[in-house]
Amino acid sequence: MSKGLMEPEDIVVADQQGRKLSGTRGVSSEIAMHLLIYGKRPDINAVVHAHPPTATGFAAAGLALDRALCAELIVTLGSVPLANYETPGTPELAEALAPLVADHEAILMANHGVVTYGVDLQNAYMNMETVEHFAKIALVTHMLGKQQPIADHHVDKLREIRTKYLAHNHAVAQGKD
Repeated sequence: MSKGLMEPEDIVVADQQGRKLSGTRGVSSEIAMHLLIYGKRPDINAVVHAHPPTATGFAAAGLALDRALCAELIVTLGSVPLANYETPGTPELAEALAPLVADHEAILMANHGVVTYGVDLQNAYMNMETVEHFAKIALVTHMLGKQQPIADHHVDKLREIRTKYLAHNHAVAQGKD
């Protein structure tokens, strides 16, 4: 179904075992990926899976988005690793993501797309927007023939900011801020 044509009644609610609780459509074929993320990350309340063209191009080229080219990416996502290819909608795809879920909020899936997650739906969606935005920047630097990564000592400072950013997001999501 075209996601742009979805109506509220098209949303399917499933339990932690992937069984449909409500909705008129079937549970997504990607349910194993969603359940894996929720299972490994109790702090996560939303998962977004999409195929944004630039980021998916990196995934199809076998390239992670893990170069320290922009402060925003380091603060919001840290880096975006690349999971090995597995057939979409299979348990093997979830298994390929498993080692990456704990330390990231976004993962490129080789030759497939992107999955992002967050403390709420807005955060998960914004993580997807950040992945695509950074992929476009990385592509431009590649086309210009030069990438100028941020120096390690600055990256360390940005990682400290990231720790505070994540703590703030979690506090807001739990109504503590």
